[in-house]
Amino acid sequence: MAFVDAALAGVAVVSASVVAGLAAYGMSSSRNFLRQMLSIEVLFNAILLIILVLAGVNPAYTTAFAILLVSVVSGEVIVLVSIVVAFYRVARELQSTALEEEGV
Repeated sequence: MAFVDAALAGVAVVSASVVAGLAAYGMSSSRNFLRQMLSIEVLFNAILLIILVLAGVNPAYTTAFAILLVSVVSGEVIVLVSIVVAFYRVARELQSTALEEEGV
């Protein structure tokens, strides 16, 4: 017996794919470093949603997997904020052109 209904899983995968596409567009079209990092975060979360829906065969495994994913994403947000703060302290702006000028 499957934990996730097939129709619901299809809707979740399609909507997560649309969100992943929008995040990829936001990441590639923006010059603002903070906006690029947030787009990467949204892309990562959309991929995790797809993985979570596809792993939804057993409710116990899905719950454990979801708790693990929330922990990983929380750690990622902490790293993201620290990277943005460090970048702002060095460059005094959040435009990614400063990184290109410094050869990073």
